[in-house]
Amino acid sequence: MPVMLAEGGREAVMVGRRGRNCAGLRSLPFSRKLSYFDGEFERLYRRRLLPVSESEWCRVMEPLLRCGAPPSENRGGGGGGGGGRARFAFAAGLLLLLGCLLLCSRPGARFLSFCGRALLIQLLPYWDWTLYSNTDCLIRNPYYFERGLESLQLTDCITICQRYPTVESLRRVDPKVVLQNYLRQNMPLIIMDGAEEWVAQREFNVRFLTQLYSGHPVLQNTKVCSYWDSHHSLENSPGAFLEKINRKGLAQWAIQWKNCNKAAAKVIRAFYQRPYFLPPVVELAESNWLLMASREENGGIEDTFVKVRDHDGDLLMWIAQLQGVFEVQLLPKDICASTCTHYTLQLSPGETVAVPLQMWEVQYRPFSSNAVGLAATGNWL
Repeated sequence: MPVMLAEGGREAVMVGRRGRNCAGLRSLPFSRKLSYFDGEFERLYRRRLLPVSESEWCRVMEPLLRCGAPPSENRGGGGGGGGGRARFAFAAGLLLLLGCLLLCSRPGARFLSFCGRALLIQLLPYWDWTLYSNTDCLIRNPYYFERGLESLQLTDCITICQRYPTVESLRRVDPKVVLQNYLRQNMPLIIMDGAEEWVAQREFNVRFLTQLYSGHPVLQNTKVCSYWDSHHSLENSPGAFLEKINRKGLAQWAIQWKNCNKAAAKVIRAFYQRPYFLPPVVELAESNWLLMASREENGGIEDTFVKVRDHDGDLLMWIAQLQGVFEVQLLPKDICASTCTHYTLQLSPGETVAVPLQMWEVQYRPFSSNAVGLAATGNWL
């Protein structure tokens, strides 16, 4: 496209001098365009062909600038590109909305499910996706331990009971040691500093828990699970039973309950932290237990033990002693019952016992006038 520069009847051709046209200029990089136009301006300046007036300058420069601009800016006064992007965004949003409507509606979801199944059937001769469909885990868990899934063998029971006649007590133990040397070997362990820094150890007593369960709105309005008390109360309410203890001055009693409601369990978790001796692979259950019992100050110890039940299939239970002293018995389960004797241990305030539930059952009774304990379960498979 020639551009006419009129000054005193002289004409100059700016574009097309080197065989270039608008399409060729548009395809050049920006730096090449600048160098080309600089050369043209320098040539016109030397030949004194540049216009003098401002109006003549704009008239001459307009074709040149239009020639170097991108094609999208030459159509519709430069607004075509923005309009195209707007139309593309509108179409993409519309397709996304239609997809969401199909997924939310039951017929649409069933139709998409049918299409997906039909596509998978067609892919089966070329790619056997059933290998992945029948696999429980697509990514290997480095903490996975297959032996924990197997049933106990008689040799395991004999090895544990003969090698470890008593439950070991450790302080400042490494979580990896707890997992490898004790939990995976079905060996219980006492951690002497397991609950020393908890607020629950300082505050949980009969009076405080009575006020907590009678005054906290969440604990008042939620029901507990696995409730049991030695007086067989009809209310099945920890708050009502604790108030009865204070009102009647009962000296010998026992109560345990499970906070299975998520909000209620969260209220109790505010008073303690995750036990430091548990490795990250152990996933704790949301629920927790409160264990409370009392006996007469100078009276004998009752023969009745209370079992902690309702484990939900978890492999681990820990019991933290908060107030007083509990006498805890660990009873061997299944085939180990014929070859192993039970462990009997006493928990003092601040101590925690970790018990593998695959081999042991847990029961307790008070060894002091008032005893309060906190328990929870977990799993590592």
